[in-house]
Amino acid sequence: MNSSQVVSLGTLEADLGLSRVDLLLVIREVGIEPIRKGMRTWIRQDQVSVLYQHLGKSNPQEPLIAEVVPTAVIDDAPLVPLNASPGQEDEDLRKYSKLRLLRERIEVLDLLQTTGVEVPSQEICSLLDLKRLPPLEVLSDGIDGFHRMGLEFLRIRRVGQRSAWKVRRSQHN
Repeated sequence: MNSSQVVSLGTLEADLGLSRVDLLLVIREVGIEPIRKGMRTWIRQDQVSVLYQHLGKSNPQEPLIAEVVPTAVIDDAPLVPLNASPGQEDEDLRKYSKLRLLRERIEVLDLLQTTGVEVPSQEICSLLDLKRLPPLEVLSDGIDGFHRMGLEFLRIRRVGQRSAWKVRRSQHN
């Protein structure tokens, strides 16, 4: 596995007495490409001297503590475990994206339910991941609608307008 020694920006901040923003601006000015993985950022240890020269400071008496980080891990920045096979990584990413989409849809449905905003049929189909609306039934209070995901979708009709849908918590068990 290819690896290289890197120095964290936090270490450089403390040693140079610069803020993170100033340090990043100097790094960009010098043309050093930082290494990022998640919320962590490093620069290669061999580029530290270039940074010190640009700032007109001498290298510290003690060498900066460098971390040994596998380069492949930094460059690829996987979101799944490193021991997973490529097919497994794709499957994990697919599951993650589907779960995230479901969560976002549930949040939107909850928001529609709490605010009482009326939505057109096409949007309801999109939120529920349906090609067409299910057959209507008469709900407990005599309004046409249907049940999905523990919610009731009420059909709202106004003269001269298309049908709209209002979402509320299901009133039946």
